[in-house]
Amino acid sequence: MNEKILIIVLRAIGDVLLTTPLIRAIKKNKPESEIFFLTEKISEKILKNNPYLSEIILFDKGSLKKIKEHKFDVVIDFMNSAITGYYTFKSKAKKRIAFYRPWGFWCYNIMPRYSTRVYTVYDRLKILEILNLKDDGINLDLKFNKENEEKVISFLNENGISKNDFLITLDVTSKRAYKSWEKEKFAKLADLISEKLNAKIVFTYAPNEEDYVRETMGLCKKKHILSFNTDLLDLAALMKNVKLHVGTSSAPGHIATSQNTPTFIIYGLKTNPVNWTPPDSDIHRYIQGDLNKLSTEEVFGKIIECQY
Repeated sequence: MNEKILIIVLRAIGDVLLTTPLIRAIKKNKPESEIFFLTEKISEKILKNNPYLSEIILFDKGSLKKIKEHKFDVVIDFMNSAITGYYTFKSKAKKRIAFYRPWGFWCYNIMPRYSTRVYTVYDRLKILEILNLKDDGINLDLKFNKENEEKVISFLNENGISKNDFLITLDVTSKRAYKSWEKEKFAKLADLISEKLNAKIVFTYAPNEEDYVRETMGLCKKKHILSFNTDLLDLAALMKNVKLHVGTSSAPGHIATSQNTPTFIIYGLKTNPVNWTPPDSDIHRYIQGDLNKLSTEEVFGKIIECQY
């Protein structure tokens, strides 16, 4: 049977990436199926080269019309919002799946329980039990192009960076205040890592974050490297070429994970690291604490303990 399946994840780049193991598992179990993904433009490139997807539907005024036209058999909504619930209901799919919400019965007919105590990829893979399918592991799928790799190689060469260098990417930004660590502390951390580990630091940024990152670099006592203006695929190619990624709980950390690059993430008290860190991993580590009180020395000490 040529089953048509729609997965819905809007907005967050990291959340879209963390759903890719589900896409892969469905397609490998049911090669004849067609898998579609509804998301916003900002996350499109995360899925652009995904070999298991039939089509990306961008969230806009025409989305609902496209959903109705496709006549999906299964819709899996990870947003649980009013708009995506409405879209799911109007799809008329036989299986309309979302994690349990008390109000969800008007738009979903299958609602498994969500756990807050496991890596979020495992929760997403719970959907496979409903579909009677097997998982295919938790590796994240993000493929970049040759042109992305060429841009990164050119950038590294221009900055005198070789394969033998201990190269670290540093992400100092966050859209949410409760995930943010002071830029003064990040500046001091960059200097410590550079001096004590003989590392080269590349500060990464999204297009609207450049000024903030430049301000942070301006607080450093040592000279570090500012990344070029990367898109998501450029960033993936860059992460593939570094020895370690350090930063806040945000999309770059998940992109680094997708490239099997070691990560060290700084978490505040309102975020559960277990939800966002691949379990039983020697290469993905973190520290958690009150970000207002967490010192640079504590973070650096924890990085040293990891022995990357």
